[in-house]
Amino acid sequence: MFFEEIAVNHGDVQATIAPARGGIVSSLRIANKQVLYLDRLTFEDSAKNVRGGIPVLFPYAGKLESGMLKVAGTQMGQHGFGRSRPWEVKERRPWRMRMVLMPEESDSTAYPFQFLAEQTCTILPCGIEIELCIFNNGEGPMPVSPGWHPYFNCPAAEKSNVQSGVAAVDGTQFGNEREFDFGIVAPPNGRANFRIPELGSMTLSFSPEMRHLQFWSQPGKDFICIEPFTGPNNTINTERRIDIPPGQAHTFWMKIELE
Repeated sequence: MFFEEIAVNHGDVQATIAPARGGIVSSLRIANKQVLYLDRLTFEDSAKNVRGGIPVLFPYAGKLESGMLKVAGTQMGQHGFGRSRPWEVKERRPWRMRMVLMPEESDSTAYPFQFLAEQTCTILPCGIEIELCIFNNGEGPMPVSPGWHPYFNCPAAEKSNVQSGVAAVDGTQFGNEREFDFGIVAPPNGRANFRIPELGSMTLSFSPEMRHLQFWSQPGKDFICIEPFTGPNNTINTERRIDIPPGQAHTFWMKIELE
């Protein structure tokens, strides 16, 4: 299935975004380096979750305990539904694009809240900033714990050579022999530095609410995921979630920059 990919660029940085495919950032090129991995077969198959790019995880990141959103007493799958729904372009400039996601009638059975989500992608001199602003148009507090799921290009055989500037992560946790999937408390300064083979030094920075980093990859796959979340699995069912008051909004952001 064909999904339009819209380019935004400035200087040595170019990204493509597919609004109809979950608002995903499908590619990011910085100074001739393709930063993101993308499995095109999953991108083109609307029945599958995209493996690659930068999916947005809304209204929450991670898994729910027993698949239940406790505050509503409903069932929802991993990472919510934002990554699998079409977003509508509201603003488009050469270096920036803003998209919105609004509730569908079917959402009320799983997430009975009157939300409006805006995702804005802005090109930076050495990377990209992604901002997610969530509005609560309902009459009661709205629980959220969103995140992003960047897939960074990394040759499968080179995963053990990824270098981390985060004290809680050492190279022995990465590798290509088995699947790894683990999380850590995010650095308190909101910045995490890594050196990834063929990409070089990369800085991932994020808004203060992002207090968790998840790392994931599979054997034989040329990617490593470094994912800023509001919190670990099931956060939206705990006091660590963000409750947006009625009539108000909350903004989250993430930046990816290469040296």
